Amino acid sequence: MKTQSISASWWPSVALAQKTLNGSAKFWYLTVLLGQALFACYIVMFYYMATVDQDIERFNQVMPGGHVQGDFWGNIAVMAHVLLAAIITVGGLLQLIPILRKQWPRLHRWNGRLYVTTAMVMSISGMFMIITRHDKIVGSLVGHTAIMINGIIIVTCAIKAIQYARMKQFAKHRTWALRLFVAVSGVWMFRIGMMAWLSIHGKPVGFDPVSFSGPFLTALYFTVYILPLFILELYLRAHQSPSAPIKLSTSFMVTLIGFIFILGTFGATMGMWLPAIGR
Repeated sequence: MKTQSISASWWPSVALAQKTLNGSAKFWYLTVLLGQALFACYIVMFYYMATVDQDIERFNQVMPGGHVQGDFWGNIAVMAHVLLAAIITVGGLLQLIPILRKQWPRLHRWNGRLYVTTAMVMSISGMFMIITRHDKIVGSLVGHTAIMINGIIIVTCAIKAIQYARMKQFAKHRTWALRLFVAVSGVWMFRIGMMAWLSIHGKPVGFDPVSFSGPFLTALYFTVYILPLFILELYLRAHQSPSAPIKLSTSFMVTLIGFIFILGTFGATMGMWLPAIGR
């Protein structure tokens, strides 16, 4: 009995553990907000300005195969993909703000419709780019396959989110909307994941920067496109769990991911986005 009482008192209460988990989720969101806001600024400053200047070939400076002379539909797909990226980034961040859902539900609904539509258009255009320009876009077959899988996941999550919203099953709708947001964020997470790795090592380790292939990139593709969905499921289950240890261990994991996002965002901003804007 004495051993059981000591063991029981070792962990904080479930209520405190729940507050810790909620706090880690808010911290995670702030790191995503910072990173994706900077990413959106980069998209506007580079891709939007190149489009306004009618200099689409500038895309090739950061996206090999981004513009191919004479490939009308392929170029349209690329432009749709990159120009919608800023819209979906900002729209996704707005959808996660609770006060927006409560105080301005109409705005939440219309922004949600725009977000889902944009996600599906971007996914389809991205898959079209992989299919038609696989020999021009950098990356291995594994990477292209992971991106295709991510596109299918995004379309699936978008359809399910719409379905449950129309059925007014809002708990299930929010779950699928969160899955959609995580899946859509894969492109951003790939960039900051790579830059976090480079920031730690100071040089390319585990991959060839010319061919853009290697064991690290193979692991990264599935880490950013598949693993986050698994982590989201762990978080959702921890949120409903009556176990304080599960809530605390999950909050530690979520907080750690947030710090990785900060490191990757700093590396991507200084090593990728600002240099591209300054060209």
